[in-house]
Amino acid sequence: MLASIKGTVIEKSDFTAVVDCNGFGVELLLTRKAETMCRLNAPVTLYTHLQVSDAGLALYGFADDLERQMFRQMILIKGIGGKVAVALLQHLSPSEIVAAVEQNDAKLLTAVPGVGKRTAERICFELADRINTKGLKVLVQSMPSTGAHTDLAGASGVLDALESLGFDRFSALDAYKTVKSQHGDGEDLDENEAIMSC
Repeated sequence: MLASIKGTVIEKSDFTAVVDCNGFGVELLLTRKAETMCRLNAPVTLYTHLQVSDAGLALYGFADDLERQMFRQMILIKGIGGKVAVALLQHLSPSEIVAAVEQNDAKLLTAVPGVGKRTAERICFELADRINTKGLKVLVQSMPSTGAHTDLAGASGVLDALESLGFDRFSALDAYKTVKSQHGDGEDLDENEAIMSC
């Protein structure tokens, strides 16, 4: 039901947009990537997921099917609702979530507003199996790199070191991504060099 939406963006605010679809204004809660696709008075096509709960209806908008699949796997975890799942995708890409889960990096997940330590640990534990059985890891690896997100494999030590220097986890991640993009994705980045560059 409501697998996608195509229309014109008539309103936009932080991670929210209203899309005019044949005269109906449909409000969507967006991931970061989906938000970048929404420009005021411009056409847009988004993948969607409709969630029905005691609080009412909520329609979530995604840039691609991978984001939607990641969202759907996360909301299957006890205690993870749509708002927490979309918040994770507003701060982290699917590849960053996969890397965090594989490295059991609960610290990165707890840096997302609304995600506590127990929730992050539960995400790491429950998503670990689903990433492989549901093919999410393969999908993440097959997606073309846009340069917007950095593969976090091997970055955990750098992030921990930057945190010990006073960076919060997201600032450490942003600094790491910046240095990594300056050196190019094809180059190996020494841990000490990464820390010194930040």
